[in-house]
Amino acid sequence: MTKKSRHRIDLDEADHALLVMAAARFGLTRSELMRRLVRAALDVGPALSEENSRTVGALTSQVRMVGRNLMQVLHAIHSGRAVHIADAEPVWAALHERVREMDEELTAMTVAFGVRLRASAGMAVGASGE
Repeated sequence: MTKKSRHRIDLDEADHALLVMAAARFGLTRSELMRRLVRAALDVGPALSEENSRTVGALTSQVRMVGRNLMQVLHAIHSGRAVHIADAEPVWAALHERVREMDEELTAMTVAFGVRLRASAGMAVGASGE
């Protein structure tokens, strides 16, 4: 018989509810779910690959630049030097598009990791995403 070690984790109500929901969704006990996730995390590796980490770094840099530009716009508005909103529309549209692209890129990274983790843990979810 294999010697077992007991561990205690503290979860707030929201995390506990998620643990219970995940265990039910995958048809596992909470303990088995945790064991599989720990094993799979080692098999799958970190959530972000080296390439993904570089991408997140580049995206972070872009977000900082956007933030600086927005601060300049706010200073221009407050000092009365701002252009009319109609003139600024192309800038806002381009900014919105870039934010959408960054969101898609980050979502793709996290979804891919979640799929790998679930598959490694033998907890694949049906095609409907349940």
